[in-house]
Amino acid sequence: MEVQKKAQDLANAIMNSAEYQKMIAARERVQNHQAARVMLRDFQNKQLELHKQQMEGTPVTAEQEEQLQQLFGVISINPYIRELFEAEFAFSGLMLEVNDVLSKVLDLKDEEEELEEEGSKLEIPKKKILIPGQDI
Repeated sequence: MEVQKKAQDLANAIMNSAEYQKMIAARERVQNHQAARVMLRDFQNKQLELHKQQMEGTPVTAEQEEQLQQLFGVISINPYIRELFEAEFAFSGLMLEVNDVLSKVLDLKDEEEELEEEGSKLEIPKKKILIPGQDI
């Protein structure tokens, strides 16, 4: 089908983008450096643990949030991890741009617009889990 062919073309274009190539190269560099690999794995495990805790309905404490931010600060000193976070952030930006283009062309409304039309108000959590690439 033509749509699937165009989707494959888009996927190929994304894979050939500088943002994607930098992210893949940065991932490989982290994997090739044991200290960086272990530090990143530990951070991601802690992040996952806190996310699961939130999903189970138990709020993340200020102390837990502070510990995660401190851990993020420590691992961000590692040049391989910092490079990976920056590359992931740039790639995420590219993917958001692609999504925006598709949404505009297809005239899709975002969730906030739909909720506003329905008169609903989205409740924003007071605390959030630290995600690499976000400003802290």
